[in-house]
Amino acid sequence: MAGRIASMRALLPELESALHAFTSSSSAFRVVRTINPAASSPQPPKTLYILDSSFNPPSIAHLALATSAVTRPVIRDPNPHRILLLFSTHNADKAPTPASFEHRLAMMTLFAEDLSASISNTPSAFQSRPDVAIDIGLTKKPYYTDKSIAITTSEPNPYPSNPTHVHLIGYDTVTRFLAAKYYPDHSPPLSALAPYFDPGHKILATLRPSDPNDSSSKEFGSTEEQIAYIEGLSDGSLAKDGFKPEWARQVDHLVSQEGIGVSSTRIRKAAKAHDWAELQQLCTPGVAAWVENQQLYQEDAKGAKMA
Repeated sequence: MAGRIASMRALLPELESALHAFTSSSSAFRVVRTINPAASSPQPPKTLYILDSSFNPPSIAHLALATSAVTRPVIRDPNPHRILLLFSTHNADKAPTPASFEHRLAMMTLFAEDLSASISNTPSAFQSRPDVAIDIGLTKKPYYTDKSIAITTSEPNPYPSNPTHVHLIGYDTVTRFLAAKYYPDHSPPLSALAPYFDPGHKILATLRPSDPNDSSSKEFGSTEEQIAYIEGLSDGSLAKDGFKPEWARQVDHLVSQEGIGVSSTRIRKAAKAHDWAELQQLCTPGVAAWVENQQLYQEDAKGAKMA
């Protein structure tokens, strides 16, 4: 691990340079790094799994989300698969924290390495499945629909095979993604999702039962209630807001017991308290080691200032 951390410290100026080059450019999307475990170049992807990586920091819950996507017993998404960890430099709900961005890119890189190892070590229904390449990308767009448009229209296009996008999100994010209040400029509001669903892009939601130790999770209900919400989309439950019932076929879900009770807030509090044992239980090995080594989250457990 010491070697990985030393390598990341050496890489930090390069990540910072890539970040500044992107933010000062007119580009809306750019791949800045790729973790490719394959000995040879992978085939062009037909399915691009996208994990929004604005989390601060990554956790084992995010690891489970991405690992499960490509190792599920039943995968209807065509091979080859590729993963994109996508970090938005402009978040719709949170004030930006530019001073932390390079550290967050470093954690994304370490997380990608840990994710690659997790996928390789997880049994899969596809025993002949090649190793999955993982890209780390930046975007200036805050919303999922805009992010996908930015990816498909970027020049040069890193994905000329035009893969289907599958956003990997938790149930709480599904409810925000389908919340009419986020699309005030469209009538009906959810017609704003047409550029995402009409080309065939998908959502894969991970459902988790509410955590009795986390009162904030209770608002999302039981797993059964979460499934009922998603399955109700095909019955026209949101049709009045502009969600087409046929789009429901592109919203899939899986149930996971992993990561219950894990949150970025809990991780930041552990780091602030120097509870490194707790941190190691909540984060992947590379991320936990980086947070401890760099003494991140010492001034504000809310993540407002990191170093």
